[in-house]
Amino acid sequence: MESNFSLVGENDDLQDLFSKYGALALEKQENLSKLVGDNGPELEIEEGIVKFEDKKFPIQLLGFLDPDEYSWSWAWDNEEIGFPEELIREAKEVKEFGETNNVVQFKESMFAASFDEAHILAMTVSSLFGDDAYCAVNYGSFVFFVTLKSDEIPLSNDPDEFANIINDFHRRFEVNHLKALESYAVLKGYEFKDRDDFALVKIGDDKIIVGLTERRNIQSIKVILA
Repeated sequence: MESNFSLVGENDDLQDLFSKYGALALEKQENLSKLVGDNGPELEIEEGIVKFEDKKFPIQLLGFLDPDEYSWSWAWDNEEIGFPEELIREAKEVKEFGETNNVVQFKESMFAASFDEAHILAMTVSSLFGDDAYCAVNYGSFVFFVTLKSDEIPLSNDPDEFANIINDFHRRFEVNHLKALESYAVLKGYEFKDRDDFALVKIGDDKIIVGLTERRNIQSIKVILA
């Protein structure tokens, strides 16, 4: 997949971007997990890969979290460390995106962040920039976050999977429910219709009916197969 900035609004902050792009990232992570099983990742920066036992994926280095200080550092802030330039191209594109769109967390080289916040950063970036997944890898005293590109990590057009992902996403994260649902459908290329008390997602001849509360939050999800 390629970078997709089509849903980026003029005043979007990281929370807005995560609401729009996070569900697709969650789907990609689920597909990566199915592919690698219980095997943990091993990072080989010199080779530019991450390994899950016998499976290897080319990477881009996004940044790393200091778990003792709870601080995030972007890989593009590279002068003292000297990461290979070919492995931080995407990180530099993130910085440029942050400067152009005034996304504070994308353009500050270091800032306080929890593990959850680091995962939100990586999920948002992986969808925005068309990666197939990301992973967090213990490396020395830091946790590195890297993005992956591989044809081995497929996306699905299964309506049940779509329903499960959006249900899981809005329950696990504090996001705008309707924005997350519509954006996920649009990014997948599905037809989306918004009504007063429900929303409709069409995947071919199959339908997903999403009941909404008065506050436009997701209340129920029903899959109707053709």
